[in-house]
Amino acid sequence: MQKPRFSASFRASVLVILLILGFIVAKQLAKPKSFGEFGFYRGDNVAEWIALDQNYAPPGNISCLKCHDKIGQLTALAEHGQLDCQACHGPLLAHSLKPGDSHPKVAGNAELCGTCHNQILGRTKEQITTVKVSEHSGGLDCVRCHDPHQPLSMNGGRTP
Repeated sequence: MQKPRFSASFRASVLVILLILGFIVAKQLAKPKSFGEFGFYRGDNVAEWIALDQNYAPPGNISCLKCHDKIGQLTALAEHGQLDCQACHGPLLAHSLKPGDSHPKVAGNAELCGTCHNQILGRTKEQITTVKVSEHSGGLDCVRCHDPHQPLSMNGGRTP
């Protein structure tokens, strides 16, 4: 009887080594060229983000307050005072550059308001006022009862 040329453990070891080498080669082929250029991510990512069209006005409501400072003052005193206008109104760069050409519209509906105020597991009322939106609104838009710039003022809540 002829003995096998190599033992089973030797053949298994060779197979494992070949698999590891194959993985290393595949990883090198799949890795983007700019990976690791500025840290543990693709260096091209920065240029790709810079190339995207800007839609949002500068942060901090700076552009909004030029024309809407009364609303800004009211909102600053209320529950939504820490939010940037664009959190609810969406991208406002076009409106801030040419106010007459673009008029943002916001639906004060339960879907938009529910993004933050819908009662979900893990979100406590101490963090943010929450309701079961489907039950609370009765199908009405939130702005029927709440002024989004002074949310509690229309239903007998706090006013500035």
